[in-house]
Amino acid sequence: MDLDRVNVEWFEGQLEAVGADVSELIEVFNSMAQADRLEEAIEWAQRLLQKGLDGEQTDVVLDVLEWLTSVGAVDRVEETLRTLFAKNRTALKLLESAGFGARVPVKECLRRFKFLRSLKEGMLCYNATWGMGVIEDIDTFYQKLEIDFERKGEHEMAFKYAAEALEILTDEHILAMRHNNKAELDRLIKEDPAEVVRMALRSYGNMPITRLQEMLSPSVVSEAQWKKFWAGARAVLKNDASIEIPKKRSDNILLHKRAMEYDDSWFKLILQIRDIEKLFERFKEILEKSIDYSSEFAQETLANRLGFIIKGAPSGRPEWKAEGLIFARKFGVKPAGVDEEKVIKDLVEGDLILTFDRLPSNQLKNLLVLFIEHDREAMIARLSEVIPVVSHPVLNEILAALLANGVEDEVRKIMTSAVARRKASAPMLLWCQRSPEYVEKWNLISEGDLAFRIQEVLEINSAGAMLRAQNQLRERFQQESWLHGVMDAMTPQQRRDFLRRIHEGHGWDALDRKSVIAKMLRKYPELQDIILPTGAKAVKKEIAFTSSRSYAKRQEHLERIMTVEIPENSKEIEVARSHGDLRENAEFKYAKERQGLLMAQAAQMAEDLERVKPNDFADVSTDEVAMGMGVVFEYPNGTQETYFILGAWDQDEELSIISSETRLAKAFMGHRVGDEVEIPEGVCVIKEIIPLSDAVKAWIKA
Repeated sequence: MDLDRVNVEWFEGQLEAVGADVSELIEVFNSMAQADRLEEAIEWAQRLLQKGLDGEQTDVVLDVLEWLTSVGAVDRVEETLRTLFAKNRTALKLLESAGFGARVPVKECLRRFKFLRSLKEGMLCYNATWGMGVIEDIDTFYQKLEIDFERKGEHEMAFKYAAEALEILTDEHILAMRHNNKAELDRLIKEDPAEVVRMALRSYGNMPITRLQEMLSPSVVSEAQWKKFWAGARAVLKNDASIEIPKKRSDNILLHKRAMEYDDSWFKLILQIRDIEKLFERFKEILEKSIDYSSEFAQETLANRLGFIIKGAPSGRPEWKAEGLIFARKFGVKPAGVDEEKVIKDLVEGDLILTFDRLPSNQLKNLLVLFIEHDREAMIARLSEVIPVVSHPVLNEILAALLANGVEDEVRKIMTSAVARRKASAPMLLWCQRSPEYVEKWNLISEGDLAFRIQEVLEINSAGAMLRAQNQLRERFQQESWLHGVMDAMTPQQRRDFLRRIHEGHGWDALDRKSVIAKMLRKYPELQDIILPTGAKAVKKEIAFTSSRSYAKRQEHLERIMTVEIPENSKEIEVARSHGDLRENAEFKYAKERQGLLMAQAAQMAEDLERVKPNDFADVSTDEVAMGMGVVFEYPNGTQETYFILGAWDQDEELSIISSETRLAKAFMGHRVGDEVEIPEGVCVIKEIIPLSDAVKAWIKA
């Protein structure tokens, strides 16, 4: 409104015609306060308050009092309210619970009073502790409410506490919709998850993703639904101009009252940003949402901010300069005040490894193309220096960029030289192992020799990216088909040397070494003498068996640990890590301890599965007691018992199945009918050796 027209005559006219709704006048008072006319606005508001009191206009008095208290221009609020409600006993009772005179700010007391007056039976409400509830009864005499909470049941709550801790739910609140129209909410969860997220933000306010999940799951979205629900919602919300999804999970998702318009005014806001990481977020938003940046002002803004980034990036963040160049190319603008030739030269000659390591994969590709196009020969020479020391992900991007830009011959020379001089790093050998088409095409190295090179590089003490590459190479040795394949490609003497190196090398922990050697000896048992003490003879090792049922269950258990429990534990570690100081973080310590237990359990189970073989125990001879048959025996008092002996992991009390590893089974092994046997319970005589019953056979195959 034009404040030049707002004068005494104007106000007199408004005062004369004022009704129950004074919201427009309140807006005028706010505008006057911002225009340094606060004293005048207060004087008019006090006149409006008096008119409301004289006419017993309750809503007018309350609204004006609320404004006056917001600007700190009124006292005696309680006295004013007692005058207004002198004939209303219920309202006077509510005043007693509003907190006036109890060191509570007057503005808050007035809010509580208005809140208590708004309560009605049947209203939906919310409490942070007990969740949603329905107001069943309002007792003004005893100043209490009776509320049926979903997490507590019927509960009495004093007015005073209700005014502090209770929220009334509008029909638009997500919990109100769940109560009033659950079928529609369920439909939205399935068909329009983004709208459910908007409803949650309108209901509870802006919040981080983790808090959003706490508020919606499991009360609105089941835990099983959450992952799919959030993925669907996020895909839509990324293109919603009224929503901002933060890069960090700890930052709030922002819901704007109206969709942002990506015009010059929006780019004007970008011009004011001085945080480099926030600028990158805005640049990504422009590209992801296909925002039009063709206007002259938008182009100038992008050039200005890109120049700010490239010139202002500290020496310790070369990747910021690199990303600035990349975005400049994507937007087709020249960064203001920047000598791009010099920036590229400085990046190439500087800490290129640090730059590569810190850039996201897609940005690294763009930077490599930019470098190669700028000075192909200089870039190839520089890359030949860094290739032996970069991580495997970075190496992959470098080689892919070089191969895609027509410099395959140079890549071949770099890799051939490193491999031939035994200078290839763990990431380089990992690339060779995963790129057999190029290894064969370039005649780089034989499969057997590559295995020797890998074994050699595993002996090097490493950390960080090199250690991660070593661990990935080490995992290949656990793949029996690969290990047997490379050994098949070796001569007998090479196989002996290969096994000896692994047996005597320092690049393995005891459990991994034992597992790898077991796999090698399974294919080439004649090599066993290599791992035996001097003078010792190879002894044929008895193979342990178990039923196919028990073997499959053990495999399933290991699969669950590896694919469910360990990934879940990793998430727990990351969540706990985000809570802060790890030294005082009990959740982090517990999660790390559990990680160690899970890894140890998985390693032991994997070793057990290598040691024990599945067997269905079909067609077993019954001449003497052995696995896969039953034994009937009799005690001296004439009592008979029957047990079926199966494999190492088999047991079922109901079917009398016992493991071959039990003392009872071991006592019977090798004996025949009529033999007297001493078992843990005493002496007995074997009466009969019988085949497995149909029930036991069915149990094995189940």
